Amino acid sequence: MLGENIKNLRKQKGYSQETLAQQLSVVRQTVSKWEKGYSVPDAEMLERMAALFEVPVTELLGHSTQEQISPSETKEIVNQLAILNEQLALQGRNRRRTVKIILIALIGVPLVLMVLYLALIITFSAVRSSTSGPISRVEMRCTLNEEEYYYGIEYDNQYQIISAGGDAWIANHVQVEQYGDANVLMAQIEDYFIDRGGTFEIIKQGTVEENGEVAIQKIVDPQEAVIE
Repeated sequence: MLGENIKNLRKQKGYSQETLAQQLSVVRQTVSKWEKGYSVPDAEMLERMAALFEVPVTELLGHSTQEQISPSETKEIVNQLAILNEQLALQGRNRRRTVKIILIALIGVPLVLMVLYLALIITFSAVRSSTSGPISRVEMRCTLNEEEYYYGIEYDNQYQIISAGGDAWIANHVQVEQYGDANVLMAQIEDYFIDRGGTFEIIKQGTVEENGEVAIQKIVDPQEAVIE
């Protein structure tokens, strides 16, 4: 709800994610994560956004403008946001701690044990990759100034990009190489074209089969768009 409200109010104001990020002195990826629900702004940032959008904080949180929220309820909302942010941050810290432990272990063991340890990691990674879920693919068609552009992204079940490609024009103007998250990259491409009066649509989306074909879950246009 909060992420959708931020996105809707941003668009009503005529801001791109990049513009909103500049107004709030954060990076664009932070705004994207708010809108996707990967993280939430703290109480101070909520107040800054509400002032920028010229709406009450209650409306930003999804309450009616006529609905009164008591100070205790406002405090509870702030506390819940703080808890959620801490949980998201803890997940990130746990991942970094695991990587650090592995690095320390690799440096501290003798060469023979290091080789064995690396072999175990490679084996575990191979097993994990085979059971971590299917690879998904999404294909997009964008238009700008009567020109059409196509782009495709393949990603795992954590939305981490495995491969991406299509029209070099998109890669050059959107600078796609700096994004590792499929959702963030799609949002960046969408904003780039929409903000300049173009269009953006997903024409094919689904899981990648062993033969390389896409098992279609969603298709907007029956015309096929081949992404090389």
